[in-house]
Amino acid sequence: MKSIAAFLACALVAGACGQRATQPLAAGSLGGANVLLVTIDTLRADRVGAYGNAMNLTPTLDGLAAGGVRFARAYAHVPLTLPSHATILAAKYPTRTGVHDNGTINPTFTLGDMPTLATMMKRAGYRTAAFIGAFVLDARFGLNRGFDVYDDRVAGSSVDLDIVQRPAEQVLAPAFDWIAATSTGPWFVWVHLYDPHEPYSPPEPYRTRYAADLYAGEIAYADAALGSFLNRLRERGSLTNTLIVAASDHGEALGDHGERTHGLFAYDATLRVPLIVHLPRTIDTTIVATPARLVDVAPTILDLVGAPAIDGADGRSLRPTLTGGPSSDDPGSYFEALNANFTRGWAPLRGMVRNGLKLIDLPIPELYDLSADPAEQRNLYATQRDRARPLEAELDRVVAAETKAGARPAIDADAEARLRALGYVVSTPRPARTYTAADDPKQLVHLNAALDDAAAQWARGDVASAIETLRAVIKARPDLILAYDRLALILRSSGRPAEAASLLDGAARSGHADRALLRSLGATLSELGDLRRSASVLEGLVHGDETDLQAADALAQTYTRMGRGDDAEALFKKVLARSPNASTTWNNLGALYLAEQRSNDAIAALERAVAINPSLATAHNGLGVAFARAGQRDRAVAEWKRALELRPGYADALQNLERVRAGIRE
Repeated sequence: MKSIAAFLACALVAGACGQRATQPLAAGSLGGANVLLVTIDTLRADRVGAYGNAMNLTPTLDGLAAGGVRFARAYAHVPLTLPSHATILAAKYPTRTGVHDNGTINPTFTLGDMPTLATMMKRAGYRTAAFIGAFVLDARFGLNRGFDVYDDRVAGSSVDLDIVQRPAEQVLAPAFDWIAATSTGPWFVWVHLYDPHEPYSPPEPYRTRYAADLYAGEIAYADAALGSFLNRLRERGSLTNTLIVAASDHGEALGDHGERTHGLFAYDATLRVPLIVHLPRTIDTTIVATPARLVDVAPTILDLVGAPAIDGADGRSLRPTLTGGPSSDDPGSYFEALNANFTRGWAPLRGMVRNGLKLIDLPIPELYDLSADPAEQRNLYATQRDRARPLEAELDRVVAAETKAGARPAIDADAEARLRALGYVVSTPRPARTYTAADDPKQLVHLNAALDDAAAQWARGDVASAIETLRAVIKARPDLILAYDRLALILRSSGRPAEAASLLDGAARSGHADRALLRSLGATLSELGDLRRSASVLEGLVHGDETDLQAADALAQTYTRMGRGDDAEALFKKVLARSPNASTTWNNLGALYLAEQRSNDAIAALERAVAINPSLATAHNGLGVAFARAGQRDRAVAEWKRALELRPGYADALQNLERVRAGIRE
């Protein structure tokens, strides 16, 4: 018999736990149902109450599980946000989406022109919308295809050390408004909540309540915000015929195996995720033992609502298991963690998990029996190689089917030649390279920890320690390009751009440069006024990869300073065509229009910037200038005051206010 708590949790979400599905669900049996897909970033399965956690962090997710289906063991395929969500939407492994890492690294990754959950739902007559919590899923990376609305409005800049995100409530509010305004036809909505991702900074009262475990506080906040959102939908009747699927894109290591966050390794702490399906026809709690995978999410939803399937999917529909049907065979799950390969030159990590046995393919291979050793502490590879061979064969098969669909070249040959003419030697990943034990991430995890330490030191304001830590990393591993880039960002943000430029220039001339480092060099040279060299560096990047919108934005800023307004405007508009909610690019375009005395155009661009990101102080200051030129002094003063509220002591806004006030007194 269900507990009263479970009953109330189920009633909170869907209204009636008493009905029980006695027959297996047929394909298309939920035809016409609305679909709500919820992905909570960086949520470990073992932090969810329904998965055994006793901290009561997730009553909303627990309620969904109490009145629905919980998959006891579900796996992600990449412990990183963009590639993991690409696998969810495209139902294909990263070897076939071509998206192996987050989109702003070297090379650039975007999801190409392939069928996705959204495009299939659109074909089935659904109205579609997505509401995104962080820049890493910005429209420019290709996940927006098939969505009528792709709301990726996030605050901040994508070129500093801050994580560019918005809290759960700011994601869910426009999602509720959109659903409430959708009165005809079924809808498909995806909401992405980024809060549990580092840095852990939950709002009150969660910050105080979970002061000793801020990661837990972020989870509790996100779950509570989701609960309020679902309550509001339930009260207006929007959940009576709604399929809800809730999952995480990956977990968080929290120190397991020496990894503080995620992306380096692929142990279960970061690879195992919660997966809960709540049906509009509520059933008794079902716990499915058959392993599930994130590539199964889209096929399952499409199968249930009778939408067209994605051809050639790596995933399969989980529909037969949802009502407690017999478990099917474990198909196995491919996984990879290639960030350290792309950003550090370390050995690539790939693997397979099947029937409780997990293979991690590295120069020092690993094999774990997860039923006997869930913490993955006893590597059996050397003593039980025979058990690994079937997994190795399956891994070889998956990797052999790899495509390059989503990847663009790190630097193409012509661009590399241009950069070499400037004296810069580009470090490009070489797939044919032979890796040794010295390149195994397990042997280098201390350097990864040092990079994390530097980020934490910077976050708490200890600039000197962050700089010292990164200099020590560079001394220990001069080929670790990421360390140069992070150190340069800290130097620039600390008002030391000349030091940053010298560091980056030296790295590039000694062969330690990739696309990200060269973007930083170009932007820093522009900041220092070395515009011709800035343009030469950034032009090579833009020419070498049309999808590198960060380089395009930076080059446009340089062109603005050079007085090349037409070229700058064309590049800014190119960025905005792919990423229409890029508030900083709207701000930069507005600054160009101000420089060209195009006040009306500046007002339009800057108003767009602050509509997307109301906390963008530079945009408010620019709006003040534009309004003042248009003779609207009251509006100008209001904008400058707002800029100062957002950034106390903002020199430009203070000077603008003083000039206007002096003019009024005269």
